[in-house]
Amino acid sequence: MSKNINDFLPLLKPYKKEILLAFFSILVTNLLGLAFPWVIKIVVDDILIRKDALLLNITVVSLAVIFGLRFCFGYLREYLVCGVGEKVVRDLRLRLYRHLHRLSVRYVENTPGGSVISGIIGDTESIRKFLFGGMIDFLYSFFNIFFVLIILFILDWRLTLVSLLFFPFFAGLFIKFTPRLKARHSFLRGKYDELTARLNEVLSGIRVVSGLAKEEYESRRFALRQEEILEASLGSHRLGILLWMAAEFLSSLGLAVIIWAGAKAVFSGRVSAGTLMAFYSYLGMLFSPVIKMVIINNYYQEARASLERINRMLLTEPAIREMKHPVVLSGLKGNVRFRDVSFTYDNGKGALWDINLEVRPDETVALVGKSGAGKTTLINLILRFYDPLRGAVFIDGHNLKTLQLASYRRNIAMVLQDDYLFGASIRENILYARPDAGEKQMIRAAELANAHQFISALARGYDTHIGERGIKLSYGQRQRISIARAIVSEPDLLILDEATSSVDSETERRIIEDAYKNLARGRTTFIISHRLSSVSYADKIVFIDQGRIVEEGGHFELLDKKGYYWKMWQEQNRDAVLRYDAALQKAD
Repeated sequence: MSKNINDFLPLLKPYKKEILLAFFSILVTNLLGLAFPWVIKIVVDDILIRKDALLLNITVVSLAVIFGLRFCFGYLREYLVCGVGEKVVRDLRLRLYRHLHRLSVRYVENTPGGSVISGIIGDTESIRKFLFGGMIDFLYSFFNIFFVLIILFILDWRLTLVSLLFFPFFAGLFIKFTPRLKARHSFLRGKYDELTARLNEVLSGIRVVSGLAKEEYESRRFALRQEEILEASLGSHRLGILLWMAAEFLSSLGLAVIIWAGAKAVFSGRVSAGTLMAFYSYLGMLFSPVIKMVIINNYYQEARASLERINRMLLTEPAIREMKHPVVLSGLKGNVRFRDVSFTYDNGKGALWDINLEVRPDETVALVGKSGAGKTTLINLILRFYDPLRGAVFIDGHNLKTLQLASYRRNIAMVLQDDYLFGASIRENILYARPDAGEKQMIRAAELANAHQFISALARGYDTHIGERGIKLSYGQRQRISIARAIVSEPDLLILDEATSSVDSETERRIIEDAYKNLARGRTTFIISHRLSSVSYADKIVFIDQGRIVEEGGHFELLDKKGYYWKMWQEQNRDAVLRYDAALQKAD
């Protein structure tokens, strides 16, 4: 334990002054606590035999002073320990949370949410419980044992050696059971991760669960996982209890031997009755901390398992890294260029191949194609959620890898197909990207997004709380709030990924006319849409098929080519195609 305890020391370093004071308080409290058995010796051997009233008064007053000092230092110890404990947990959680934001989107998406939440909440709590509960008790017990042994040797060294005969057995138990305890705690923490992850999924998808009448099914799965946790917990408890009871049994045997040896010593006149009573009292102070240290070992193994998990997360290097001295941008002109870009996912599946594309400032570009063609992947490269396997993406002549991510992304706004809203008010969600925006700007953004009318009809208007992920609103309403959030941020580069896929055609038309065209004016805009009718106004339409750009041009230009774009347009707009062909024939 002493070797691995160093792993915890970096957590305590910022609070070394408070910890040293707490350490001093532990030391003083411990020493003061050792006075009472010696007082018993004085009472039996001196005061009672001599009937010394003055010594009795002095002893009782001294004992009262000692108890008062012990109370004061004990309070100081607990106050300091609790304060530092809460601060260490705060620091560790904040460190984990910030590191999580440094990691790539890919890491967060591929890591179960329950595991991340368990690390930030559960593992840090296990460490706090050990450092500022178990370890404090461990230190107190260690000092108690050290000082008690000194006093015992002073009282009678022969009896002390007899009392130490059982300590090798304690050590053997410790060595045998410690690795098993650690393994049990690691396994149990993993089971809690699985339970947390599933619970989070079920709560997030409660409409699907209820709509498909799967409540009983999910209850059975939850009960099954609870049974697994119960079995693992009981196994861990059995091992801990076995270690505890074995230690207590050995202590009891040792105490029986000492009673026999002590009585023999009194019979021989080697020790006095008062000395023997004091020896027994101190011996109780010796065995109790030993048993407590065995129990604390259980906390320690749990904390070790938690710290290992936390360190695994903290040692995970971000897949997307900034240069040592990145370029800090104050704004974007909006020139975007892909040069020979190829990208594949971790499973080796191809996503993009040999992409060469240039988008001029203030240009509106539509990315179209079948599902899975690579449109969203291209956007993820622009956002630098991923880095290309080959080639490079340039913004205003800068390779994306050379830019400071925060300064770059602050100039971008996006509206996604399943955009995320926070469980707060509509006002907070719209102003999330730009909290300093005024009331007029917020309302104007909502009007452009065709959202102001339905927001005003709500009882609390913009201060209406919309529930987790905006569950209290319809899909179309949530999407319009997301659009308003993008508008109010006044970005230099705008990304719209299937942003109107969940609204009706009439609403989509109004949003495009009232919001998108106004929003896109004066800034570079990327639009992904399956509805070709919603992107026909784009300056440039890029058709992507199986990860490659196969067509590029304006709406009418691509229709004239009668290629990929024309075929998809024909499938979606047969009546419009017939009218277009008739118009061409009439023109001829």
